[in-house]
Amino acid sequence: MSIEKPAVLLIPGAWHQGSAFELVANKLRAQGYQAEPITLPSAGGPASTTAYDDADHIRKAYLEDLVAQGKEVIIVMHSYGGIPGTESVKGLARKDLVAQGKKGGVISLIYESAFLVPAGASIESFLPGGLDAFMTTDGEMMYPKDPREKFYNDMDDETASKYLAAIVPHAPETMRTPLTYAAYHDVPTNYIFCTRDAGFPLFAQQKIATIPGEGVVHPYFVDGGHFAMLSQPQAVADVIHDVATRAAAI
Repeated sequence: MSIEKPAVLLIPGAWHQGSAFELVANKLRAQGYQAEPITLPSAGGPASTTAYDDADHIRKAYLEDLVAQGKEVIIVMHSYGGIPGTESVKGLARKDLVAQGKKGGVISLIYESAFLVPAGASIESFLPGGLDAFMTTDGEMMYPKDPREKFYNDMDDETASKYLAAIVPHAPETMRTPLTYAAYHDVPTNYIFCTRDAGFPLFAQQKIATIPGEGVVHPYFVDGGHFAMLSQPQAVADVIHDVATRAAAI
């Protein structure tokens, strides 16, 4: 008897659309996974868009329907995506569904060089120096500083240029939205440490991954920059498959 594979939701960080996860999604689909890269409303949307708007989009456009079908879901979050991705799980963790006598639910979280913050914190409040070192405002929208060096340092110029051209403006209110629900306390949690990340250095990733408690987060290491899903898609897909395999064994 074959066990149905979980669905995988792939949530990009700021300034990037769901296409940033398409390489990984294709590798997962080839292995029989339902893989859904998500473009968040804050990516190119109104400046007033909050992380709650992004979380609502994840829930209403994807997560609630999958859970209603009794499907198990793994949520993969990159960078800023850690905030709305975590928030979106509220009431839909596997333990919540079991308590209602239902199947499905979110069975695992994967943070890829992502913000895993305490409940009550926003990205702006969590960063010691605030947002100025990472982003700049042009009009009402926000843009990254030095994306070639901070995002795509492990890529050649031609490849990096392609991704630089795809950057979209991002709604700044998302960075001020506090997390209200720490899903990592209710769902098995994993972290992909990107060892060559020039924008969110490894030591900072490792520090943030201790927030749920010592030994709570299962570690993985990928030899890539901040956008390892673009430069090392097979390695990221392999992590997701391993997480799914471990979850199935529980």
